[in-house]
Amino acid sequence: MDVGPARMKRKKPALICCGVVVAVIVVVAVVFIALYFTLFRPRSPKVVAKVVGTEFTKIFAIPPVFNLTVHVSVTVENPNYAAFRYGDVVTVVRYHGDGVGQSLVRAGEIGARATETVNATVEVDTVAVAATPYFGPDAFLGVLPFDTATEVAGKAVVLGTIKISARSEVACQVNVYWLKGNATSECTSTVHIGR
Repeated sequence: MDVGPARMKRKKPALICCGVVVAVIVVVAVVFIALYFTLFRPRSPKVVAKVVGTEFTKIFAIPPVFNLTVHVSVTVENPNYAAFRYGDVVTVVRYHGDGVGQSLVRAGEIGARATETVNATVEVDTVAVAATPYFGPDAFLGVLPFDTATEVAGKAVVLGTIKISARSEVACQVNVYWLKGNATSECTSTVHIGR
């Protein structure tokens, strides 16, 4: 009784089926890996911040009373193929290291491969500025040095499973020339990408 060839005939379709399934799994895995490293590869968002203007009102030398508003513009470019959801954007203004103003822009979303500008307006607590020992010499020189710090943090979810977290911090040095009524700024940004 020769059972070997009959048994092989029954196993041959099962082996072919298993081979096809393994080949399909390998092809799908290669396609997903290729897509991940080309289209869906996590890319860091590009963040550009600048101080777009300052406003002065009620400037009196004695007693030192003035109102100062700083307008900060943060442009975020999302190069990913998924929407980028960011949390609240906080902008802090400091005078010689002391916090003298803060603004909050509510959380939002930047579409896939889109660019959005977030504008923040910060009312500076000028009473706190005038109360520091630095105000007199700075006012005499005609320039008030401020620092602004803005943080944007969020995540994009690619294919429903791959999460790309990103956080960007933008620091600006703002010199307010109160006698001339203008200001200059220089900003630097750092981006941290995580998963």
